[in-house]
Amino acid sequence: MTSTTKGLRLRDKASYSLSSARGITIQYDLKELRSLVSTIRGKDFSSLRDADLTSSAVELGARIRAGSDPDEELPACFALTAEACRRALGLAPFDEQLIAGIVMHRGMLAQMQTGEGKTLAAVFAAALGAMSGAGVHVLTANDYLAGRDAAWMHPIYALLGLTVAAIGAGTPAAERRSAYRADVTYLTAQEAGFDFLRDGMCFTPADVVQRDLGMAIVDEADFILIDEARVPLVIAGALDCDEVDVQAVDAVAAAMQPGVEFTVEREARRVSLLPSGHERVERALGVAGIHEERGAEVFARVHAALHARHLLRRDVDYIVKNGRIDLVDGFTGRVADRRQWPWGVQPALEAKERVPVRPEGTVLGSITIQHLMGLYARRAAMTATAVPSAAELFQTYGLATVIIPTVMPVARADEPDVVFETAEEKKRALVDEIVRAHSVGRPVLVGTASVLESEELAALIAAHGVDCSVLNASNDGKEAQIIAGAGRYGALTISTNMAGRGTDIRLGGDGRVIAQGGLYVIGTNRHESKRVDDQLRGRAGRQGEPGTSRFFISLEDPLFERFGVREFLPRDCPLDDPRVLREIDRAQSIIEAQNHTIRRTLTKYSSLVEMDRKCVRALRDDALLSSRLPVDADLPPELRPRAVEAFLCLLDQFWADHLLLVEEVREGIHLERYAGRDPGLSYIHRIGRAFDDGLAAVVATLSDACLRAREDPATLELSRVGTRRPSSTWTYQIDDQAPIRFDISAVAGGAIGAAMVAGPVLLFRPIGEAIKAMIAALRERIAQRK
Repeated sequence: MTSTTKGLRLRDKASYSLSSARGITIQYDLKELRSLVSTIRGKDFSSLRDADLTSSAVELGARIRAGSDPDEELPACFALTAEACRRALGLAPFDEQLIAGIVMHRGMLAQMQTGEGKTLAAVFAAALGAMSGAGVHVLTANDYLAGRDAAWMHPIYALLGLTVAAIGAGTPAAERRSAYRADVTYLTAQEAGFDFLRDGMCFTPADVVQRDLGMAIVDEADFILIDEARVPLVIAGALDCDEVDVQAVDAVAAAMQPGVEFTVEREARRVSLLPSGHERVERALGVAGIHEERGAEVFARVHAALHARHLLRRDVDYIVKNGRIDLVDGFTGRVADRRQWPWGVQPALEAKERVPVRPEGTVLGSITIQHLMGLYARRAAMTATAVPSAAELFQTYGLATVIIPTVMPVARADEPDVVFETAEEKKRALVDEIVRAHSVGRPVLVGTASVLESEELAALIAAHGVDCSVLNASNDGKEAQIIAGAGRYGALTISTNMAGRGTDIRLGGDGRVIAQGGLYVIGTNRHESKRVDDQLRGRAGRQGEPGTSRFFISLEDPLFERFGVREFLPRDCPLDDPRVLREIDRAQSIIEAQNHTIRRTLTKYSSLVEMDRKCVRALRDDALLSSRLPVDADLPPELRPRAVEAFLCLLDQFWADHLLLVEEVREGIHLERYAGRDPGLSYIHRIGRAFDDGLAAVVATLSDACLRAREDPATLELSRVGTRRPSSTWTYQIDDQAPIRFDISAVAGGAIGAAMVAGPVLLFRPIGEAIKAMIAALRERIAQRK
């Protein structure tokens, strides 16, 4: 047993001092929480009939809604919930699950090891939160888990007099509206975000599906709040036409010669045209140059086509399935549903693979999951692997991490990595080890880095006469079924990263599996984040069962080649030397730090736009839900709905144009350095001025239309005010692994941070006093809601 595994037994006795000294908010001391659990255990509701149990829970909720302190009602609520668990599901919650429920009620993150019952623990916090009258959203990693957990936990909620529902990608609007009005709603963060964006495009209150965002309990928090948090959720509208033929552009890109007409920088994920390449594009596509309006669009499309052809790999970055391109999430190995690359890369890839080219549309609204989480009045979370990101989780979301000890001591053995010089040597050793373990009936779960690798490894194993189950982005519909059986005697499962997350792997075989050492988890690559490695390890050794984890890696693995790990290693050092593993660990830490810095920089960069989005949404909600307009519109009652519609359309069009401007400014802002100006400050000035001036123009247009409408009501027609509703809308996510086309280093310095601290309002160019006062009032309202 390694020291890391053994340490899990001792963490309950640790103190705050170590974590405080490291600047990480992690709590190990559970003395006060255990005392509260004793109070909960002291309340006995076992003699109540089911109807009386429900009545008691309903009365408790009424007291909370009438003003009683939820903290004081917690022991009774948790005791009632524990009794409901026993009656509804035959499950007696452990003390550790009650502790996790208390932690989440207090707005913190509970770290519980795999198989320790997070799903049940969340019910305690969700039930108490729901009794306050505000809706509780339990945010899961995928639609399957949302539906499964809602159905599984439904009998408990029903005994407590609470309603529960689930939302998935295919849930109709009417059912969504009903589900959001349930006391507890299970869904993904993406679905919650998409519905928020769609509500922001409604033209009648009856079309709005969400109510105010009350409490969020985030499952798999490190994945959702760190890995997925920067991925923008987008609502787009149809364009009338696209003047550039992407098929023709792809044909030109396919004929171009690397090194002669363009260059590829794989580490920077960038392609660049050379002068001869410019000439070919101009001749082949009939443009005079990049400086003309159509030429700029054509050259952007050519860059996208070259990126699609030379930087994206089929069965690694994406798969082709059912006549469409599906992105593969680099963290999970699953299909990233409704995600696409921005800046023309998606249609370029579709043209390359000869599948139907879907419309890109105009971005009408966008929000990241990180900013979405900030809209909830209360937040809590749970996961098995929070510690490596505890500081970031606290800094970004205010979530302190509490380590919940396992009910049984962890018996998994986390073996040292096996390191090879070449990928071919690693592959041979992997196959030998897998076949050896399988030959004695030991269940083996292999985590690979891509669809391609999983299928190649399965083929090599099949050549040895061994059958296996393959789980990757090509057949993810069978994910839960395959993973749940991965612990059976003789089971061999090849999967992509973190497949089956949220699904429990139970050992089987009448003791034979335990005799062989339990589930054997093998990783074929280290990942950019140690958390991902730990997630894979955690598939073995649930609830005190035996298990083993080990990684087989080579110095030719993409991660190590990309970041030059070989350069860190001592010369002539044997690969089994402990110094090699230390250097690999150090390289992984450096990579994690770089990614953390990028996330912090992008958060600073997006905070100004997020503040402006809140201003626009506040104005829009005022008009949509209360018919309040930002002008003194003394209109007859029959004209007011038309004025509201005109304002909503004007505001939507302004915001779509503003988002496009933000991307254009951000792409070229690094050029400000050549003029001796600070790029960060220039960005804030330009975007701030554009927002204030654009919003002022919207208000002026509306004011003028309302004045003239008293004599000519047709003035308020959308065509007369120069706007219209989108003909159709759809939602998707922008892939966060797409090339970053602006220079991050330009805004990573202290200038933008200082400007953000000073407050973007101080940097705006003066505009009309009435508009300035309106924007200031909106920002004050937004600040008070936090």
